Amino acid sequence: MVNVLPLETTLTYGPLFSRRLGRSLGVNVLPFNCKVCSFDCLYCHYGRTTMHTVSPEGVAFPDVAVVLQAIETALRRYPYVDALTFSGNGEPTLHPHFPAIVAAARRLRDALAPHVKLALFSNATTAHLPHIQESLGDFDLPILKLDAGDPATLAQVNRPAAGVTLEDILTGLKATSHLIVQSVLIDGKVSNITAEALETWAAALDAIRPAAVQIYSTDYPVPDAGVERVPPYILKRIASDVTKRTGINVEAFWW
Repeated sequence: MVNVLPLETTLTYGPLFSRRLGRSLGVNVLPFNCKVCSFDCLYCHYGRTTMHTVSPEGVAFPDVAVVLQAIETALRRYPYVDALTFSGNGEPTLHPHFPAIVAAARRLRDALAPHVKLALFSNATTAHLPHIQESLGDFDLPILKLDAGDPATLAQVNRPAAGVTLEDILTGLKATSHLIVQSVLIDGKVSNITAEALETWAAALDAIRPAAVQIYSTDYPVPDAGVERVPPYILKRIASDVTKRTGINVEAFWW
């Protein structure tokens, strides 16, 4: 076991520089004292998932009004940012009032900093649900995860909570407008860059037809020392191969 990054302890954080988003102001709508997520990804830089479920109960989520006040304060303090990004300590769409928060955040953005992109990092496990799918339309940049195109690889890499299926994930991704897929590729004792895993993943992308795909590997501390980083030259080769096969814009990122 190796060290991991601490959980976020505020409702907004940053701004941080992102190669993909520019100056990004983070929004965390999840608790500060535990990681609430429907995945327990092998590579997550926040470590193991504490509340591992797609239907959290008894969790003290931040109050909607308090979240919105924090967003307003942050936008007034940092009006120059490029993106207001929902991410944080797990899966942000698990907040029971996620759609209401997003709709109000969009109104705040429109009033205070209309140039700022509203972005989301999500693992797509709730994207098939009608109320979440509707909320995804409020985002300029809905960036949703797909690390695997087959159930076995999904189980090994993302370790989904009970009730999460690849079928539902793919359904949600296909329904999302102007979708950006993000995929974390890893190697080691568990790998999603084997020939078979890449084949099923590329086939899933071809079926989903997102606007773009962003691939990268881990460069943070991870909870499992057996996770190996995929080097940039392999990421670039994979991006090129999948672009040629599908016609989808696949871009590789690394640090």
